[in-house]
Amino acid sequence: ARELHLQWDPRIRIHLQSANTGLDMTTGVARNVPFRFGEITIYLQVHVIDGVAYDVLLGRPFDVLTKSKIQTEGDGRTLVTITEPNRGQVVAIPTFERGRVPETVLKPDRDSVQGFR
Repeated sequence: ARELHLQWDPRIRIHLQSANTGLDMTTGVARNVPFRFGEITIYLQVHVIDGVAYDVLLGRPFDVLTKSKIQTEGDGRTLVTITEPNRGQVVAIPTFERGRVPETVLKPDRDSVQGFR
């Protein structure tokens, strides 16, 4: 959130339970943050939390909103298919092993992120 210069509301905080059953408090919520998946942009409400091992954790609300489908092959390759909720546009997203980001996956440049504030 800080790296992307997001602003969040510190008054809205929730408890999140991690996989190891630890309980963490979020620092707030950033509203209507644009996430781009191929040609689809989806605006999400992002709960900001410090000191976690992931950049973004998409959960059940995301799955419901996008009608996500996950297909895992025998060799471990996984394909996530999501549907844009307003226009019905569909995109398939291949996953990749942690720490091995393909060269075709680019991070947004600062100018494009600021345009979505």
